[in-house]
Amino acid sequence: MASGRKDLIRSPANLAFMVLFGTLVLHSQAAQSDKPSQAVPDQTWAGRRIVSLEGFGSYFVSGDHGQPQLIDPGGLGVNIVAVVQRVEGDRVWIQANGAGDAAVGWVPGKNATLLEDAIPYFTYRIGRKPKDWDSYLRRAEAEHAQNRRDAAIADYTRAIDLHPEEPFLYLRRGRSYRTVKACPEAARDFEKTAQLRPQWG
Repeated sequence: MASGRKDLIRSPANLAFMVLFGTLVLHSQAAQSDKPSQAVPDQTWAGRRIVSLEGFGSYFVSGDHGQPQLIDPGGLGVNIVAVVQRVEGDRVWIQANGAGDAAVGWVPGKNATLLEDAIPYFTYRIGRKPKDWDSYLRRAEAEHAQNRRDAAIADYTRAIDLHPEEPFLYLRRGRSYRTVKACPEAARDFEKTAQLRPQWG
């Protein structure tokens, strides 16, 4: 009889432990799947802005024989945030700032996210890799494009703290400082850019 009681006592305890363990596993899986969803490129992207997930505004054009040719605009003509002209399959055709409505080239759809999804996406990436200066840069670009200037300056500054030898970061923070009329700070950043990359001066 005593043996039967012990089994009963063990069974509810075991059951409670299993329920608790299962709940913790589910919470852990949910926390890992908190990655913001990314929209799949389609024609609804036309006219909307995207943020490139890699590179400094590089894009592809069709080469002489139809093969993709990478165009690297260099630091001054960079469009990490760009307007979508159209979507064709996995190619997101983008417009260049100041170049009218014609597409200048394309980026792979997997390397772009809509501007409105960018801040949560890069915040997630930063949460997983707090020293990822590139994610701070891209979140800053998205913030700047959405007129969140103070947040952009803070993220450019964090990116600079993590990667102080990258001239592009000073160039972009200087642009944000100039936008908010912080001229001495902008001038310092542009001077630092010119020191690190004289050909941009």
